[in-house]
Amino acid sequence: MRMPHIAARGMFKDVLLVARGTVLGQLPFVAVTPLIARLYPAAELGVYGLSMAYVGIVAPVAGLRFDLAAISSRDRTDAQALLLLSVLSVFPVAAASTGVLYFLKYLGWGSYDALPGWLVIATGIIIVASGAYSSLRSWLVRRHRFRLVANSLTLLGCVRAVIPVALVPLGASAALLIAAELFARLSAVGQMVRSGALFPSLRLTRLPLGALLERARRFWKYPLLLGPSGLVDAASTALPVPILASCYGLAAAGKFALVQRLVLLPAALIVSSAGDVFHAHAARLAGEREGSVTQFLTRTAGKLLLLGIMVYAPMALLAPFVAGWVFGARWADAGPMIALLTPLCIAQTIVSPLSRGLLLSGREERKLLADALSLTLTVASLYLASRWSLLVAIGCYSTAAVVANALYFMVIVQALQHGTLTRTEEQSS
Repeated sequence: MRMPHIAARGMFKDVLLVARGTVLGQLPFVAVTPLIARLYPAAELGVYGLSMAYVGIVAPVAGLRFDLAAISSRDRTDAQALLLLSVLSVFPVAAASTGVLYFLKYLGWGSYDALPGWLVIATGIIIVASGAYSSLRSWLVRRHRFRLVANSLTLLGCVRAVIPVALVPLGASAALLIAAELFARLSAVGQMVRSGALFPSLRLTRLPLGALLERARRFWKYPLLLGPSGLVDAASTALPVPILASCYGLAAAGKFALVQRLVLLPAALIVSSAGDVFHAHAARLAGEREGSVTQFLTRTAGKLLLLGIMVYAPMALLAPFVAGWVFGARWADAGPMIALLTPLCIAQTIVSPLSRGLLLSGREERKLLADALSLTLTVASLYLASRWSLLVAIGCYSTAAVVANALYFMVIVQALQHGTLTRTEEQSS
């Protein structure tokens, strides 16, 4: 039996391993951000931000969340079938979402009419690459291949940062930024396929169509409940860019998109690292001893809170004074933006990784409701504050997100306290 405090220590060793890979990948982007702010027009960053905001909404659910089911599953054959379902789901989801993006462009909603036709297609291709990466990453997480996950994150981050600066003589445009995103994802996918022994594993797997359909029926909660939940969750982070583009223009949205991406880097690092590792370790604890996952969650929440404060408090204090010097005079308002987004980042650092606990409690419907509440609060706050200045709107958005995350955490704790932790297969049947 693995005690919660022992599991927590093991988890954070794996978190640090994955975090190391993320840090090594994100450091180049942090280093080139001042150059990107100076080299690329804010309007081009706005177009790029619109495209990536859409990718940020769709990509997490491109595999219909079957990849998460594979991590939780205790049966190896079920896990293989779920991962295959995840990969196969990516293509129709990407095709449908590309069609929706064309429709948004036609309507001109959220300034998506600023996207040229070729960029809409490129956005759909990036969704395919992102979905493939997420499915392969879940396959590696299930096998506790965290070192390879870390290496893929390093490669992805480095390629994403180097291309926009190295090839800027070709033209400082959104096209180059989008090309960097696509090539970075394809490079990471290639590395995982080569080093993860994917093809030998597939040759050993013989799953007829009937077996895949049977798993799809048995794990129906993942696409039908967690799919919309993931879509809503991602939308609460990505929608501010098109909303701000509509209310304040492409240049303002471009600034916010770059600042948001920069300030969320530490939180994304912790969330992506801790989320997968927490899920894998908590799945092992489920059913071993009553209350063990709840204890593990509270211990992890305390450590994440401390980590979030240590990372973001200095950033909030320094950003208003140094942002203009780092990014250039026309980016002086980036400092206040960073300070205003800091409370949101700390809240996400704690709650986002722990939301996986709802998968283990059998209360997937509560995750959907919590995500819907979060989206409603954040989007409503932006629209209501759009009559005032950009900084006031960002402050209202950050405050609403903190409140939403606090409510989310209460839902997670309550679900684990009152839910019966059973095997995921039994919960999904």
